[in-house]
Amino acid sequence: MIVRFLGAQWLAVGFVAAVSLGISVVIARTLGPELFGIYSIALSGGAIVAILLDGGFGRLLQREHAQPTPTLLGFMPILPQAAYGHAVMSILIISLLAAIALPQHALITVAAIWFYGAAVLNQFSLAILRGEGRMVRDASWQIGNRTFTAVCVGLVIFAGASQPWQILFAQFAGAAAFGFVVTRFLRVRPLWRIPPAVYGAVLPFVWLDLATVLYFRADMLLLEWFDVAKLEVGKYGVAYRLIEAIILFASPVGLILFRRFRLGSDSPRRMLRDMMLPLVGALIIGMVLVVAILFCSKPLIALVYGADYAGADHLLVILSCALIFILPNGVLNQAALALGLERWFAISATLAAVINIGGNLIFIPMYGLLAAAWMTVATEAVLGCCVGAGVWRRCRSSNAGEGVSG
Repeated sequence: MIVRFLGAQWLAVGFVAAVSLGISVVIARTLGPELFGIYSIALSGGAIVAILLDGGFGRLLQREHAQPTPTLLGFMPILPQAAYGHAVMSILIISLLAAIALPQHALITVAAIWFYGAAVLNQFSLAILRGEGRMVRDASWQIGNRTFTAVCVGLVIFAGASQPWQILFAQFAGAAAFGFVVTRFLRVRPLWRIPPAVYGAVLPFVWLDLATVLYFRADMLLLEWFDVAKLEVGKYGVAYRLIEAIILFASPVGLILFRRFRLGSDSPRRMLRDMMLPLVGALIIGMVLVVAILFCSKPLIALVYGADYAGADHLLVILSCALIFILPNGVLNQAALALGLERWFAISATLAAVINIGGNLIFIPMYGLLAAAWMTVATEAVLGCCVGAGVWRRCRSSNAGEGVSG
């Protein structure tokens, strides 16, 4: 069963990664380094706004459909409707506020919000499938969603699109079209009056997601704040995209591990034992990838993105060092969520975000893109140590309790 699930997920991830990389290359070559830098900044800002649009419901839906929390059992039938209602209201309100606050950037800002909003709505459906262990259906929907958005982007570029906002609106159109199909299939209607108890349950997840996206995306926004040349930001953006592609390919393992950890969370001793093999494996794979990128970064950048992005290979090598921590962190993060340690996880992510933003504020004016890249590596190391300590403490204390009770 696990092999079948992994096979389906890797097929989907391979398809999504290949198409995403292809679309990214086409967009980068179409817009050029400067406009691609603006596009990358819009994506980073949209990713932060997406946390508010999601409202923590994505993680809650996945967790509760894997194994319900007793205090939320009575709300299970309305959780999907509450998630959709929250997201739709948030999209409308934040779009209006953004258009008023940033009239000179209204088109690209609203386009980014709508694109991420549609993506969030689609993620709710995937979260339900993942929580229920329906990984094959989840894989097919990932492929469908990526196909819709890629086709729309391809059409607008073929029609002569040359601005970032046009690309973002095309991605919104594709995601919204697929979301309409999915929503009709699930027969989910938004709930406009959401019980306070439900919002109380999602607050730790909002905190966690906001802290996570801040340390993962803040560097791009700070580069804009310090007025780093768009050409250089574009180079940093393409290097970052390649690292994200690797993370995407590793994500199916995390999805399967979460459900396994959640179902086995009543026995932390067994969970700790099950966690060690994927943790060590992730560490080894991260080291191998760093060595591979060290030797092939320059031809890889030249082949994929072209001569205009020369120099991005150095940034790619530095960012690849973060994989030594990012991949094991994926295992630790799933374990923390399965054990109900979302508050500790959120505190750890907040500390990582403070270190990341503080370090970037200090070092970007002196070292530019190199500082942003190395701060990414340092941030992932801090996060791994903090989350790992929390998981270890919970498992050890539970194991001691099991020993006493036994």
